[in-house]
Amino acid sequence: MMDSDDQRSDAEAVAEAEQEGGERAEDAREAPDASQKLSDEIREELDELERLRERHLRLAAEYDNYRKRTRRELTEAARRAQGDLMARLLDALDDLERVMSTPAEATTVEALHEGVELVQRKLHKELADAGLERIEAEGERFDPRLHDALMTLPVEDPELDETVGRVLSTGYRLGDRVLRPARVQVLQYRPGGTGERPEDGDGAP
Repeated sequence: MMDSDDQRSDAEAVAEAEQEGGERAEDAREAPDASQKLSDEIREELDELERLRERHLRLAAEYDNYRKRTRRELTEAARRAQGDLMARLLDALDDLERVMSTPAEATTVEALHEGVELVQRKLHKELADAGLERIEAEGERFDPRLHDALMTLPVEDPELDETVGRVLSTGYRLGDRVLRPARVQVLQYRPGGTGERPEDGDGAP
């Protein structure tokens, strides 16, 4: 016969086994819930990523449309400005055509000169109204950003060194943009310089 201690050990073993079985059953019941929760979280993350992707594509499309619209508007504005300037120059062109169509025997050199001078004044006015500016050069300190040195002339006065002695071709700018630098003769200090004018010497740099 089994003694009382053995009976108690068997009963405890059975109780422990039943407890472990219950815990495993509980874990088994909880496992689907945890898996479902993880699946829901992953789905939410994927949905958020999809929303972000769609937002990025929408913003990229909007920016591309904005860039194209801005470029088109700038192009149209430039064309309108060009058209306005051309329209203002038509009067000067008409005057020039009238001067050129005048028979040589029906005019004088003085009258021809006055006609050309009138056209020149009109052209300068219209271009100035459009923002064109002459670049002041003669007597100014030589500036390579504004002046293009085509020749030099030696001088004995050191104060005239690197100054513009003569403008050979007028320079122009539009706002801060130099359209054409002034083509100039630059004076350079040289002890014993000849001080010749370009037409008296070769004027070579």
